[in-house]
Amino acid sequence: MSRRPDYGHLLTMLPHQFPLRLLDEVKDYSPGKFLVAGCSPLPLKIYFGNTDTIPPTLLIEGLAQACVILTQLETAPLEEDEVPLLGAIKAKLLMPVSWQEPITYKVEPVRILSKKAIFTGTLYRSDGTMAVSAELSVAVAATSNS
Repeated sequence: MSRRPDYGHLLTMLPHQFPLRLLDEVKDYSPGKFLVAGCSPLPLKIYFGNTDTIPPTLLIEGLAQACVILTQLETAPLEEDEVPLLGAIKAKLLMPVSWQEPITYKVEPVRILSKKAIFTGTLYRSDGTMAVSAELSVAVAATSNS
């Protein structure tokens, strides 16, 4: 009987904290291929307005945060004086997502360099239907001139 790997420690690779952290678990990771993460967004609702659905910008930010983790796994962890940056985004909202339903993010690398990367990302609703598809670029920047 095989055990599922524990990916909980990977969330520590994100500098984001609640309520701006839009991932609460890493579900799967295959080196060089993909990262799958999840979020139960209901606790975040009070911070982002009283709407029935999650704003698309937050859905895309969740994909970007998954990209930040995958970039670090494929290159190197962020240094103390580095921050992740979201660059270009080309996204399509296919259907709204309710605050009540758990969501799953899957990101796959297109190209990864040492301090920047391009990904494709997909967000799935709890019933497995695709809600967002995107191409995202992320980078790492130093916060000081040293």
